[in-house]
Parts: sequence; structure tokens; C-alpha cells
Amino acid sequence: MNRHLTTTVTLAWAVVLFVVPLPFLAALAYGLPSLYSGQLFGIELGVIAYTWMLAAVYLACRPRWVDRTVGLPHMMMIHGILAILAIGFAFVHQSLLPGAGALVGLTGHVGLYLFIAVAVWSLVFMAGWLTSRVRWLENVKRTLERVFRHEMSVWLHRFNLIAIAIILIHVHVIDYIAAIKPFILLIDAATIVVFAYYVWSMINRHAYALRGRVIAVRPLADRVTELSVGLDGDSARNARWRPGDFAFIAFPGERGMHEYHPFSLTNSYDPNGGSAPQPMMFAIRADGDFTTRVASLQPGTAVRVVPPYGRYAEFVDEHPANAPLVLIGGGIGITPLIGVLTAYAGTGRGGGRSVDFLYTVSKDRDVIYGPELTRFGEDHPNARVRISLHRPDETALTPMIRPGAVYLVAGPHAMIVAVRKTLLAHGVRADDIYYEPFAM
Repeated sequence: MNRHLTTTVTLAWAVVLFVVPLPFLAALAYGLPSLYSGQLFGIELGVIAYTWMLAAVYLACRPRWVDRTVGLPHMMMIHGILAILAIGFAFVHQSLLPGAGALVGLTGHVGLYLFIAVAVWSLVFMAGWLTSRVRWLENVKRTLERVFRHEMSVWLHRFNLIAIAIILIHVHVIDYIAAIKPFILLIDAATIVVFAYYVWSMINRHAYALRGRVIAVRPLADRVTELSVGLDGDSARNARWRPGDFAFIAFPGERGMHEYHPFSLTNSYDPNGGSAPQPMMFAIRADGDFTTRVASLQPGTAVRVVPPYGRYAEFVDEHPANAPLVLIGGGIGITPLIGVLTAYAGTGRGGGRSVDFLYTVSKDRDVIYGPELTRFGEDHPNARVRISLHRPDETALTPMIRPGAVYLVAGPHAMIVAVRKTLLAHGVRADDIYYEPFAM
């Protein structure tokens, strides 16, 4: 992750942690009666928790400006961590303040417990970084997925909205807080804006989704399926996705597949390049009920696609046009780098530059596009393509380091951390390394 991006992410954290709660805290402190000054700290913790949860809901709507600044995957990490911090602060808030009436206590407890329940559920079903590290938790997840499908998990996640509404009622039934009109006006306005934006984003996502059909489905490796999606009419003419992008896709006519799910694209398409409309290509590993069903989809199945996100290509463009590319990927995480390889080392727009491509897997059966990648390396002298059954350790990475290169990494979180640490230890600038963390 380059210095500019690190600065932007740090700034984003500063805004959501400190700037967002500040006007609420100022309005509260200005109007709070002196009789309750001893409880100010506990009340402030509750206000901070509430504003953080509002910010988390806003980020869950995947605003486009986020992708143009820090990248959606980094912002979704902020979304998840921020929600957990908000719950922690809310718990301390509840512990510090005594009960102030049956309705106050009821709404406070119900809202908090609902937040906690959704958070625990999300950690099990939506936080891959956790289940991949705790074997028994992964087994629990796979067992529960037989009953509780991906679509249900997404809907349960929306109970956060109900919890926010309950907490807003909690605030209004505390008489000495409700009497602080500037504070109440501010918190009501912020809640209405976030809820309105959430509704608008849902409508917008449906209205402007790209429409298409499944062209083909074929197996690539053990539990990995290639999905080819052809876009219809205006969608085909207006769509554009860059190397390394990912898109949220849904299948409105398939039971249990109505909710959007993110997948990396293995190709790219720019209508300004003069080429004919291209299908959207995905390589999807069966890790849950949604992804498992992809292999059974039939040609002609209706598909909805949210216009793609991603910063891999933008990161490359932020460097000199002739900068060599070093691509390091592991397992199914290689999918975004395949599009980068073929776009920049090929003969298309922006192609022809030097690319060193290392693809690591734990077993031969896990390799996807093995023959195609090998052939690409043979046909393009400027591309060095290697497929390895060994981890990308210091021995493998050191020969790939070259002056002025741009390093793109994709794969499991532990691999990304290890690769980045090795590159930095050998003098590679943080400004020249980029990855997108999808495991949250």
C-alpha cells in the first residue's frame, strides 16, 4: 500500500473516529445540565458509539467516492472494525450509567444486544479472516450454512438498522437529553440522512445494475468454477471494467442468490479501446452456499451486476507508464492479477510492459488457468510467468525485486502480510506495493 494511500486511509480513520462524533459531543456538552455532569463521560461514550454505527451503515452502502480514494476493500475493513468498536463503547456506556426508567433501560439493552447478536453472526459468516484461523469456528460455520444461507446472513445484517432505530428511541426517552434541542436536532438529522442514503443506495443499485445472462459455466479446478457473463443492450455498450477490478453479482431468478456477492474479474474491457463488447469473466471458488450454487447455473440465467470497483489499475497508472510490474498471487486470490497480466503484458491498450508473474498454490489440483498462463508467458517475451507449489518466501521474491517496479499482491491475508514484509525488508518502497484486503 503506497504512502499516498496510507495517508488517505489514516485520514479516513481520523474522520470517522474523531471528526464525525465531534459536533454531537459539542452539542451535548453545551446543553447538558450541570446536575448530570458527573455522567458526562459515560453519556459521551454512548454518543460516540451511535455516531460510529451510523458511519458504519453509511460505509456499508459502498459509496463510489470511497473506491476512488482508498479503495472499497480498505473501506469495508474500516466499516467492520468501526462497528465492533461502536459495540464496545456502547457496552462500556451501559455499564457506567445507572438505569433511568424502565423504557430507557429496555430500549438501551435491546438495541445493544441486537448489535452484539448481529456482530457475532457477522464474525462467523462474513469475516473470513477469523474463520480461516479458527478451525472449529470454520466447522461451525459450514454446519450452520446448511440451514442459514448467504441470503439470510445478509438480511440478518440489516437488523443493525432496527437496532439504530431502537437506540434513537432510547435517546428520545431520556428527558434531560431530549431537552437539549440542538443535540436532538443533530442526531435526528444525521439518522434520517443515513437511512435515506441507505434506501437510495438500494434503489440505485437495482436501477443502475448491469443486466446480462450467463454465457457459460465450466470447472477450472477443485471447487473452482469459471463463470462467463454476457451483458445485454445498453449494459454491454456502457460497461467498463479495468484490470484487477471486482464486481458484485446476483442472480434474481435463482433461489438463495438474490443478494449481491463480490467476485474478482479475470479480464478487463474498455469500450473506448475499439474492441467488441467482452463478456465478464469470473473464477469462483465454492466456499459457501452462494458460491457452491454457481457451478449449477445454466446458460441463459439472468444476472445483475453492480458496476465494478477496484484500484489495481489506478495504482499502476499512478506510476510511470514504463514501470515494470511484479505480480504475486496465491490460491484463488490470483484472479484479479490474471486480468492485470493479460492487459499490461499483452498487446492491448497499455500493454507491452515488462511483467514478472508468480502464482503460488499448495497443491497441483488448485491451479487455475495453468496451461493458458504458461502459454501466455511463452508467447510474450516481456512476461515471465511462474507457477509454484511453494510459498512466496524470500528465496522466491528476492530475484523479482527490480528498480522502479510496481508490486501488486493478491491472496490470503497471511500471504499478503508475509510478502509485504519481505519486500519492505529488501528496500522496496511502501509507495510501490498495493493489495486489496477482501477478508473482513
